[in-house]
Amino acid sequence: MLSFENRFLTQRADSPAGRAASRASLAVLALAPVLAWGQAHEKHQGNYVLRASTVSAEALPESMRRQHDIPLGPGKAVLNVTVQRQLGSETRNVPARVDVTAHNPMGVPTSVVLRQVSANGMVSYLGVYDFLPREVLDFRIRAWPQGANSSIELSFTDRLGRQ
Repeated sequence: MLSFENRFLTQRADSPAGRAASRASLAVLALAPVLAWGQAHEKHQGNYVLRASTVSAEALPESMRRQHDIPLGPGKAVLNVTVQRQLGSETRNVPARVDVTAHNPMGVPTSVVLRQVSANGMVSYLGVYDFLPREVLDFRIRAWPQGANSSIELSFTDRLGRQ
């Protein structure tokens, strides 16, 4: 079974810009060995890319959880969001205002409060949320990149706790 990083990086291994973008979006997670529970999603719009990934907090190394103040628990997960601007062959993380909503198929909301994290000169947004094993959550992320004329929206359905 491929790790999260291997699946994420393999999807973009076809170009130097793609490899750089993959490394940048994983910077906050420090390329940690994350179990296959992680899910990655992205939306391209103009010169911007909105990327989001989810992972069970239990799949993260203890040092990373401590560094980013991520609580441990069987029902805790992390949403990582990056907004990147593509300039020619370079891709750079950019600050943005980011809003997220999450709810189950019955419409019951799940609170995800994002906070900005800077690491290695890159900005990312992390949010910890609670989930039930195998619970399906619909996410809607909307970002307003600094310097952009419009927002980018990414929607996806995710299920954590699969074995």
